[in-house]
Amino acid sequence: MQTKPILRIATSHYHVGHIMPAMVAKERTYFEEEGLEDYEVVTGGLLPGMVEKIALRRAMKEKGIDIVADAKPVTVFSHRRRGEDLFIVASWRNHQHFRYFARKGLKSLKELKGKRIGTRDIGGISYVAMRLHLKRTGLDPDRDVQWVRGSRYHLARMTAAEALREGDVDCVPVPKLAAEQLLAEGYSCVLDTSQLYPKGVPVRLIATTRRVLEEKGEALEAYLRATIRAYWFIMDWEKNQGYLEALNRRLRRQSPDEEEQKLGPAELSNVLTFDGFPSVEGLKTVLEEAKEMGEVPSEATVEEAIELEPAKRAYEILRRREELAPYLKRAQEICQRGH
Repeated sequence: MQTKPILRIATSHYHVGHIMPAMVAKERTYFEEEGLEDYEVVTGGLLPGMVEKIALRRAMKEKGIDIVADAKPVTVFSHRRRGEDLFIVASWRNHQHFRYFARKGLKSLKELKGKRIGTRDIGGISYVAMRLHLKRTGLDPDRDVQWVRGSRYHLARMTAAEALREGDVDCVPVPKLAAEQLLAEGYSCVLDTSQLYPKGVPVRLIATTRRVLEEKGEALEAYLRATIRAYWFIMDWEKNQGYLEALNRRLRRQSPDEEEQKLGPAELSNVLTFDGFPSVEGLKTVLEEAKEMGEVPSEATVEEAIELEPAKRAYEILRRREELAPYLKRAQEICQRGH
């Protein structure tokens, strides 16, 4: 008897937060409710972040992965320019703002020459954002500053602000609450991207292959419906905080990375999108920035890298279900309030 092919879902990176939507969809049986029963969620990440741009499709092929739930847009743009089989089909993290604060006495990016900048990962999203703006001020992001890597400098952790106060680094990205505290204490914000990307900045996306689009289309759409429902659940963090933080702790204990094991839960409600779509305008901005940094060829386009029809169909089906209307309304309200 012929069996249905299994849809294998993974994340490019080891970070626990990236696999949370898939685990919510699995544990709350959203996958099964949407008709996806033959699937596997692979945790732990596929490859180091610094080589994602050149090796993600190869890692997917070698490990039999159909869907990557946290790919960077530059990764997909780079793969498409090389003619590789990888497409953006939906959004994962569509809103991500960076508030970089410097030690007292430093009030601009230009003054960071020769200084230490904290970052969670070389090649991470906050690192990429700061490199761009350092270059725009005339600094060489590879030679004029010193990058200090460590989980302490995670942009969503209060420990980042502590590192700045203690003089561990001269500049670091901090969460919104820490930013308010640091301003009150007399520290200066030298980079705040919240005003630069009013239409969103999709720094992480859901990617798949043409083969999946053509041969596993129904399974893909079922996955997307379940994922969007998981987004709605996660966005209502206040209501579901107990379960979400417990899930986060369980995943951290299972992580192969020692730093990841030690981190506490991070709220994800303010980075998601209620309909599963990435901001196309935001993608165009990201692409132009990548060209500016020499990361992708000048002829690359957003259009050659996106296949959003499955996500549009998935959302439309969910939008029409009366029993889901309260959850959708709540997610829309949270999204509008948070951005």
